[in-house]
Amino acid sequence: MNDFSAWMQERFDDYVRQLESLVNIDSGSYHKAGVSKVLDWVAGYLDGLGIEVQRLQDGGRLVCVRATVHPGASRERSALLLGHCDTVFPEGEAQRRPFRVDGPVAYGPGVADMKAGVLMNAYLLQAWQAMGDKGTTLSALFTCDEEIGSPQSGAFIEATCRQHRYAFNSEPGRPNGNVVVGRKGGVFFDVQVQGKAAHAGANFYSGISAISALAKKIQSMEQLIDPDEGITLNVGLIRGGLSVNTVAPSAVAGVDLRIHTMAQRERCLSEVARICATSLQGETASWSVRGEFKPFVQSEGSRLLAEKYLEISVTEGIAVKGEVTGGCSDSGIAAECGCDVICAVGPSGGEFHTPEEYVRLDSVVGKAKVLFRTLKTLGA
Repeated sequence: MNDFSAWMQERFDDYVRQLESLVNIDSGSYHKAGVSKVLDWVAGYLDGLGIEVQRLQDGGRLVCVRATVHPGASRERSALLLGHCDTVFPEGEAQRRPFRVDGPVAYGPGVADMKAGVLMNAYLLQAWQAMGDKGTTLSALFTCDEEIGSPQSGAFIEATCRQHRYAFNSEPGRPNGNVVVGRKGGVFFDVQVQGKAAHAGANFYSGISAISALAKKIQSMEQLIDPDEGITLNVGLIRGGLSVNTVAPSAVAGVDLRIHTMAQRERCLSEVARICATSLQGETASWSVRGEFKPFVQSEGSRLLAEKYLEISVTEGIAVKGEVTGGCSDSGIAAECGCDVICAVGPSGGEFHTPEEYVRLDSVVGKAKVLFRTLKTLGA
């Protein structure tokens, strides 16, 4: 069979049933057993189809699954599908609000971001095995921790990307169906301040308030915000102090820095280091990175690949565009490794990371077909 639409449509009901199974598995980034369960399901499904599967472990735990169809092609004739199996939701969320379908829309924790894309990648591998170009290697990497910056899977992503010329990240398509052709990078870091405790009434002047010092440092860091350059800095978490009547001996802020280029990153983090090293009222301060995403800066090769993908979309009656977003993904790693990259080629959805998150089931076949047809052009 060479008609991908008919092939995928025949399997659509199975796709929805399997999506329900995946969504109903809790797999928040820190729920390691749940993420491993999703990865194990993917590995078992693909292995059952006779597709070459590698289970990649770190510290004795399954953290990635790599699958390959028609191995052995050169890097120039190799394409990679990316997808993460973790979500942002806590354990128990799938039981509280399990997968449900309402007309053409499905709901549930991680249904769009990105279990629908993960499952689509598995189906594309199956389709490539049945009717793909045997001279083009198609691989897929399913990862465990993208939502927190890929601390465990990052090295596997980088190693796999260096073996492939093209990378398609099946993050969810935008609500309007658009794909993503550029993303900001993000650095998530903590600023820790140490002061000196004292009684706030009887001995106020012998104390050093870590909270006061941290507040001043936050004001200094916020000077990095630059709308023209697209640099943002958000202090999303803060904690500190012992009691209302004690001068605070310690305080911590959790900070989210977003940048467009690595040069911006280096400049901003150098300023953060300077701010932390400067004592304002006798306090000491340090900072440490908790997670990081590289920016996805569109190269000329990525531009041409997106152009090809969008042209095929038009011929399929799917009028979508490429857009740049402030959200991060593993596409930045692929771009840094020299891959030609398109992101958000998965089924369309919206309200990501919220209880209202949804995926449009009526976009699955069309999105998969456009990607399959794009893959078919890579060997031409």
